[in-house]
Amino acid sequence: MKRILIWIVVLAVAAALVWWTQFRPQETRVSVFFIGTIDGAGTMVPVQRTVRGRGAQEVLRGAFEALLAGPTAQERAKGLTTEIPAGTRLQGLSVREGVATVDLSEAVGSGGGSASMQGRLWQIVYTGTQHTAARQVRLIIEGQERQALGGEGLMIDRPIARPPTYPRF
Repeated sequence: MKRILIWIVVLAVAAALVWWTQFRPQETRVSVFFIGTIDGAGTMVPVQRTVRGRGAQEVLRGAFEALLAGPTAQERAKGLTTEIPAGTRLQGLSVREGVATVDLSEAVGSGGGSASMQGRLWQIVYTGTQHTAARQVRLIIEGQERQALGGEGLMIDRPIARPPTYPRF
């Protein structure tokens, strides 16, 4: 009986150690990209957030939740904004073969002109390609592939990679 009790304790400790080292969510620093103005043009400005998770999918999910929450009051006071419409929700996210597929609600395509659409698309692409497991972002809306974002005709019919320099719009 004593031996069984010892084995149970050993197994419980081993299970706890495996969970602690392999599965426990970790805090990770990520970049979330908002819009700032340089020389009169909008461009990407990275800000840091702390998210919890392990692996590309969990970390990027946390990054997108932070992106959709928008800039903090302090960041807004420094002139940072977001082009992603309020009410946009993350419907799903997966990472496979170097592509982060980001499923957002219909609100992501509403309102704004061409500069606004470019801004929101680049916010999504830059936030989604910060992890080495995701070199491109595929944007889908309400679970469906679309040819274009909003009425501006900004093409989203294939995965999009981060350009070498921040775009200006």
